[in-house]
Amino acid sequence: MSNGGLTSGKRLWDRCAVNRDTLIFLACSYGAMLLGVCLPQFGEPLRHLLTVMLMIQLLLCFLDTTAPGAAAGAADIAGLPRFLGIKMLLTPLVCWGIFAVLLPRYTLGAILMGGVSIGVTAPFFGRLARADVTFIIAGVVASCLILPLTMPILVVSYLYVAGQEAGSGLWAAFFKTGLALALYIFVPFVVAKVMWGGAPGLAAGVLRRRYVISVSSIACSMFVIFSRFSEPLRANPFMVAEALGGAFLLAAVFLGTGMLAGRGRSAARSTAYVVSMGTANNGLMLVLSAQLFALPEVLVAAMYSVPLFLLLLPYQRYAAWKEKRERAA
Repeated sequence: MSNGGLTSGKRLWDRCAVNRDTLIFLACSYGAMLLGVCLPQFGEPLRHLLTVMLMIQLLLCFLDTTAPGAAAGAADIAGLPRFLGIKMLLTPLVCWGIFAVLLPRYTLGAILMGGVSIGVTAPFFGRLARADVTFIIAGVVASCLILPLTMPILVVSYLYVAGQEAGSGLWAAFFKTGLALALYIFVPFVVAKVMWGGAPGLAAGVLRRRYVISVSSIACSMFVIFSRFSEPLRANPFMVAEALGGAFLLAAVFLGTGMLAGRGRSAARSTAYVVSMGTANNGLMLVLSAQLFALPEVLVAAMYSVPLFLLLLPYQRYAAWKEKRERAA
């Protein structure tokens, strides 16, 4: 083979290669899902750890943003309200239109996933993709706080168009969810401030190990979630396959919407838009769907976990492409 052919082959390999941290993360996440489905009896005693795992992820975020000197380098988040409008109002309407035509059974599930808050794993994905993590963290917090206002409006609108009535407990359920999310945000924030004020060495040590902590907490969450919903997943293989197709369709919509919303912005900010759009809080939506909605909504939220983590690969490729364009400009 000629040197030119070898060089071309090496470039192709470099473009397709996945770094070790990403591979370890994907293997742990998907392995935990599989174990949860196959061994649900071991996940039941760990159900209450979900809240702890959520707060650990938020604690890592706040340790980063409240570190001494972090405020001086904080990114401008002036574009956050516009982004949240696109994320939590416009995107679910786009999902509504697409799924009403292609997969009508899963339309409500698509609306819910389109309008749900940004997942707490988004900052972790953002670091692996070299995104503007400060913007992502602000988006996680803000989207959690406004979710109880925007989501019921979307659901009631869909039910009205479909000729159905919203249950009396809908608004109450989302209000309780909002209070819980506010508490989940407040406690890690206070803990982070206390750690930096009273035990800065401990705080710095936790941040140095945040990759291991993040991967462990995400894998634990996936194990618990999939063990909890293993029965409907195993009992409905056809619907699972159908919902999985819908989940990948949602991922494509989110990826495209994020890229369009981030046009004309820096590489780090554009990547933050894409990561925030794609990292939907499907764990929260899964729990709410099980309480308020039907099996199709549960399955869409559960199956979104599959493309959710795979999206890390296009995030990284998109970031590299944007950075290359910035250097060439």
